[in-house]
Amino acid sequence: MGNFQDYLFRLNHFLNEYFPLSNPVLILALTLLIILFSPLLSKRFRIPSIIGLIIAGIIIGPNSLHIIESTDSFELLSKTGLLYIMFLAGLEIDMQEFEHNRNKSIVFGSLTFFIPIIIGYVVCVYVFQFSFWPALLLASMFSTHTLLSYPIVSNMGIVKNKAVQVAFGGTIITDTAVLVLLAIITNSVVGEFSGMFFVKIMFSLSLLGFSTLYLLPRVSRWFFRNIEAQASSQYIYVLAMVFISGFLSELAGVEPIIGAFLAGLGLNKVIPHNGILMNRIIFIGNTLFIPFFLISAGMLVDLALFFKGYNALVFAGILSLVGLVTKYLAADITARIYNYSKNERNILFGLSVSHAAATLAIIKVGFDIQLFDQNVINGTIILILLSCLASSFVTEKAARKIAVLEKDVVKRGSEKPERILIPVSNPENIQRLIDLALLIKDQKSPEPIYPLSIVEDDADADEKINLVRRVIEGATEQIASGDKKVEVLKKVDLSIVDGIIRTAKAYNISDIIISYKSNPGTSNLIFGNMANNLLAKSKQALIISKVLQPINTFQRVIVVLTPNAEKETGFLHVTQKINALLKQTGNRTLVYGPESTLTAFAQSVGDLKKTFYKYMELNSFENFDVIDDLKTDDLFVFLSSRSQTLSYDFHVDDMPKLLNKTSEFTSFVVFYPSLAKVLQDGGISDITTTKIGKNYEKVKHLTEKVAGKFKKDDKEQDNS
Repeated sequence: MGNFQDYLFRLNHFLNEYFPLSNPVLILALTLLIILFSPLLSKRFRIPSIIGLIIAGIIIGPNSLHIIESTDSFELLSKTGLLYIMFLAGLEIDMQEFEHNRNKSIVFGSLTFFIPIIIGYVVCVYVFQFSFWPALLLASMFSTHTLLSYPIVSNMGIVKNKAVQVAFGGTIITDTAVLVLLAIITNSVVGEFSGMFFVKIMFSLSLLGFSTLYLLPRVSRWFFRNIEAQASSQYIYVLAMVFISGFLSELAGVEPIIGAFLAGLGLNKVIPHNGILMNRIIFIGNTLFIPFFLISAGMLVDLALFFKGYNALVFAGILSLVGLVTKYLAADITARIYNYSKNERNILFGLSVSHAAATLAIIKVGFDIQLFDQNVINGTIILILLSCLASSFVTEKAARKIAVLEKDVVKRGSEKPERILIPVSNPENIQRLIDLALLIKDQKSPEPIYPLSIVEDDADADEKINLVRRVIEGATEQIASGDKKVEVLKKVDLSIVDGIIRTAKAYNISDIIISYKSNPGTSNLIFGNMANNLLAKSKQALIISKVLQPINTFQRVIVVLTPNAEKETGFLHVTQKINALLKQTGNRTLVYGPESTLTAFAQSVGDLKKTFYKYMELNSFENFDVIDDLKTDDLFVFLSSRSQTLSYDFHVDDMPKLLNKTSEFTSFVVFYPSLAKVLQDGGISDITTTKIGKNYEKVKHLTEKVAGKFKKDDKEQDNS
């Protein structure tokens, strides 16, 4: 017995002597090791990684082993992580879906605000016997929520899900309402409440919204256009805007998390969701800043509170029960109103049930102005722990089921894998082509992007291809450093076009992206007369790009749809690419085409009510005068078709050339849909039809209509 007591004494002496750690380098090293190994241990014990980080914070925190104490530097990283969570939530919102679900977000935000605050107020008054102001402030705590489980839905790839979008929209509504209410209560208690207060706070919030939602996008477009090549500067700029917006939010009298969220909304259309900058923002946030916040949240928990008496446990239990039940009611009612599935209801509940940042802010303010005692602090900490546990488990379970269902739908909808080939013999525009490929690529596709360095076979072929390959690898290095996959190919061939065709067949390529070159006489540069050869010989979707500035800096996009485009076999595939591009460009999109083609386009991109874009009916493009009305920062997108196909229109096919002559500084992208299974005879390219029967006479008749020069060959074949 004496030996055991001696051991405990020495252990306690050791802990008191060496802990908590005071060396900032050692603190940072230990925290990084926790961030490294905690997800691995969480996976082994089958618990969400978020919970693993929170539990790690509990263990090393001042209320347990006291290995680390919360320092100013640690608090800075934690605060950055919190702002990062709110910023990413605003940045990754699909604005088209948000506009589509705006009313649903308002309904859910109202329910998840009023239901908890009403039920919470009744409990505080009639169960806890609180007076009016403490009861109202504590009840408002139940309405708040932090998107603590956002990394889960992001990692699962379901950020675009309608329930997730509604939860994001509801967050800004309920948290803004709660934090404004907090300002009203605190000013009332300290005696500074007056009629001018409402004028002041409304003016401050309006100025904050104007700064983040109106000025920030315009300043950012100018900034990105002028420092396009400086990738690190772009990230530093974005991070600075997050903190500046948070500071402006504090000046407006609300928590900085609101400013960070609004900054995300302001930069939403300026930062392409599938681009390199977005990849860098998400990677650094999920790797460093957000884990610091989760660990710091765990350090606030004191497990000893469970053993400090019956009353404390009952109080904490009631608080936790009210916090969980009221959030579930709000999610369940919303799901019933809009016929959401069980998994979508659970996503709403999981994302909105976690209490953390705003909850702590409210309780700390209430404690500072002496509205709350230590029991409220203790009960709130337990509520935070339980709600974060519930949020993580429920969100991960529901998100996994939704992700599996969505992947099954994608798999059933498209049997052919999406593989994008970027052939380059002159690496001058490789970066712009890769950026375009990242923007239009399906983010659920596991396939890499395939840059192809290709040169003609001559005496200097080896030297040329190594030069091109080095440039391509340099351009793709920063992409591959994140979670984007790139596989660089190389090929030497007697003909560049034939080399591209053979590579496309060998790798089962679905899309080919090439750069526009107006000089058709340059034989070894991709693009000139080679565009016509690729159009004639390839069956894949072909995308011709002349983009002269960053995609995120355009302010108007004009889409031209060739008549009868919906009858092409590759129509659905290519419209999905166009829609992905449109989502990440300017604020205004005009879509021109015949009524039937416009309707088919709207249906293919999920815009059944035609609210995403402005649709302009135009049955003839012979006198298309929009080209004569060019504006600064215009981007033209053409859905054209190959000659000798059902939807070929000479005027649409000739527009890029006319546009290039009219203004050489205007950017455009031309999309050619893929073709059906080919019928080749002496060089005839693929023919897009509804169906070609097995009867030879029908095939012959169709061939004669689209390629009359082969009629003589057909007759000779009949005679033979």
